[in-house]
Amino acid sequence: MNLLLDTHVLLWALLEPQKLSPALRSALEDSDNTLVVSAASAWEIATKWRLGKLQQASAAVENYPMALHRLAAVDLPISAAVARQAGFWDVPHRDPFDRLLAAQARSDNLLLASTELAFGLFEGVMTLG
Repeated sequence: MNLLLDTHVLLWALLEPQKLSPALRSALEDSDNTLVVSAASAWEIATKWRLGKLQQASAAVENYPMALHRLAAVDLPISAAVARQAGFWDVPHRDPFDRLLAAQARSDNLLLASTELAFGLFEGVMTLG
């Protein structure tokens, strides 16, 4: 299974694994699964850290590549086609980070590891939470 980690799932896996549901924890620990992290999550974490909203994420911000390595996760860049899909999607959800994650999940046929119900608004996006 190829799992795209929502930013909060990435942070929980790194900093507060007790917050993960048993299903998410099992999926993240299963070595048969490929864990994928969007460049949008790097942007979201750095932005929120700079604004003082994620002070506990200093280690993840300062050494992001090592954080991904710890999880055996691969980095997923954002293509222009995905960015356009995120912008064009006619849904009421305004969060730009979530829109990019949804577009990447759909474009790359990835299961989105998230507990956010808002992803149900995006046609073709399946979640595991």
